[in-house]
Amino acid sequence: MGFASVKPSEFLLQDGSMYGFAVPGDIACIINRNSGNYGCSGPIPAAPNGANVVTGQQVGPAGFSNADRPLYVFETLPKRLEPGTKISFRNVTCGTDGTTTTCTNNYDGGGFVISPAGSFAVDPNNPLIDRPQPSNPYAN
Repeated sequence: MGFASVKPSEFLLQDGSMYGFAVPGDIACIINRNSGNYGCSGPIPAAPNGANVVTGQQVGPAGFSNADRPLYVFETLPKRLEPGTKISFRNVTCGTDGTTTTCTNNYDGGGFVISPAGSFAVDPNNPLIDRPQPSNPYAN
């Protein structure tokens, strides 16, 4: 993501245990500072099976689901992640261009995209970890 980094401390919530931020569509997102888990909750546009929650971890794929109440509850919507910015913690980076929001882990590339054109999970795909055998990632 070629976005400008924000200062994560400006997004600290709940006694510093998480970073909370809002993305386009008034969707609330978090990155948990203890576990490193991340996700978004709210009216996710064009989500698989009408999902209203998406979550991921430091490693592996993200998943969409439905919840009967908000997964992340705040008195008001957290501070907005402005267009062209990103927030990062450990392996996770979330950024938005003002329409589309992407969150991925930099370990294996797993994550998700939230977009009016279609929201979806991004499968892990690190060529140094997941590659056909007997290939050599260093050979040309």
